[in-house]
Amino acid sequence: MREPDATRIGIGIVTYNRREVLAATVDKVRRFTRHAAVDLVVADDGSTDGTLPWLRDNNVPVVGGVNMGIAWNKNRALYLLSEMLRCDAVILLEDDTQPAKPGWEAEWIAAARLWGHANFAAPWMNDMFLSGEGTAIDPIVCDAITAQCAVFSRESLLFGGFYDSRFKGYGHEHVEHTRRLVRVGFGGTDHFVDGQLQMRYKLIRGNIDVVSVPSYLDAAQVERNRLIAGPLMMDQTFRAPWQNDTELKQFRAEVGSAMDARPNGFSLNGPGRTSAPGFGRRLRGLFGGNR
Repeated sequence: MREPDATRIGIGIVTYNRREVLAATVDKVRRFTRHAAVDLVVADDGSTDGTLPWLRDNNVPVVGGVNMGIAWNKNRALYLLSEMLRCDAVILLEDDTQPAKPGWEAEWIAAARLWGHANFAAPWMNDMFLSGEGTAIDPIVCDAITAQCAVFSRESLLFGGFYDSRFKGYGHEHVEHTRRLVRVGFGGTDHFVDGQLQMRYKLIRGNIDVVSVPSYLDAAQVERNRLIAGPLMMDQTFRAPWQNDTELKQFRAEVGSAMDARPNGFSLNGPGRTSAPGFGRRLRGLFGGNR
């Protein structure tokens, strides 16, 4: 009899003011995920539409705080799952991105093992695909990416780091992050052609659907982030989720509160691994944070 796969994965869902679609996404993640060892967390970016009471009433683990934008909110989930819970791979979903069939996560786990990082091969990108079938073994090669779903091995984050918190609001954060991971060996290839850097990303279809929801697109935020992205795109420096001690204290306080709220763990499929009592309080206390 084949032994269950002991790889521990994390599933993070990022959300802001989309309680109803989030509820459907959480339901499908719970119903369709078949892997035995799974931790789940929702990263909430200051929702005011009843999302937090819904998460509490439905026993859904959450990490969050005031509204900080997409990059910061994705880091909440990535850091908690990869660094605090030591998941071997993290699948990061936006709240409008839903598993479409049982065992959906298997392709993402395989992609993390093979490539360290992979992004979603969205159907609206078909005309841009260069090669590949979109499986973990034969990923699509493309020179563009979209942000709805991605997988990260813990190793890729240890070498490449997290989203850059200098991106505020909406836009460009996922491109800069993936480019950085590719340059340190995960999720694609890069080489120079006629003096220009050519980057090719690995994408998989991954058995997920993206539902139609109102967008929070803000043209001013996108333009601001575009200007920030320019000088950052060629910087291979490892990024922590924070830029300075003030951000560090805030981030640690948020993660510490989430850990304290789940003394029995974050497991998707029943009782999880327990953390030491007061662990989150000690975490928040580091570097002069709130106690």
